[in-house]
Amino acid sequence: MEISGKTVIVTGAARGIGRAIAAAFAQEGANVVAADLGSLSADPQSEWHYSLAPESELARTAREISQGGGACSAIEVDVSKRASCRNLVDKAVEAYGRLDILVNNAGIIKLGRIADIVESTWDRIFAVNAKGVFLMSQAAIPHLRKNGGVIINMASNAGKRGSKFNSAYCASKSAVIGLTQSLAAELAADAVRVNAICPGNVFTPMQYDYLVRRRLQQYPGQSFEDAFDAFVKDTVPLGRKQAPREIAEAALYLCRADNVSGISLSVDGGGGIGLS
Repeated sequence: MEISGKTVIVTGAARGIGRAIAAAFAQEGANVVAADLGSLSADPQSEWHYSLAPESELARTAREISQGGGACSAIEVDVSKRASCRNLVDKAVEAYGRLDILVNNAGIIKLGRIADIVESTWDRIFAVNAKGVFLMSQAAIPHLRKNGGVIINMASNAGKRGSKFNSAYCASKSAVIGLTQSLAAELAADAVRVNAICPGNVFTPMQYDYLVRRRLQQYPGQSFEDAFDAFVKDTVPLGRKQAPREIAEAALYLCRADNVSGISLSVDGGGGIGLS
């Protein structure tokens, strides 16, 4: 697929990997719809145990892309709600006349022992990470069929291999991988390709605000970023973390790779195979 002139929706675009993907597509000449929770996080049902991206961050993404010469619209969305997903798709098509690419990037996480996880936490993680992919894809498919479009789902290496204290997130990302394969099989006849990306250790706000504080206590006296780098060096074969831009480059590749569908591409420095 030629990316220039296409329209792409990126959920979870206010910061981190989503912002990098939105910027990368804009640099390639795409019309970008950057979507995130924004002010919708004021809804009590949307509150979470760490800070989600505020409205100002979504506006910043759109502003920086526009200042760089790209075409970008910022639209709020709650991917766990059908009406909100359909509103996002409708506004994207209204703004740019078409929809070619959907990047399902929105996601949340909470660690904890499986015996202690409350049902509402499990449901919330699945509502965003798995149901959100289903609802957004369902809303976008009629438009993607018109143009032979692309869906890219953000899974995780956690979806390929479980880990202790991370059961809900791992299970939700496994669901994303399975859904990716099913969508790829169903939509192939319409020339719609569907793939997933499985990032490894990316120093994003979600990592900084939550995972770093929980998992890096074994590196006392270091800054969060230094501790994160040390953790990656100790656990990843290539010894370095992944940058959001590297995940964005994988998304660009999967859009251009016209004979690739149904895969879950790890971008993890070999983290999925470990050091042994």
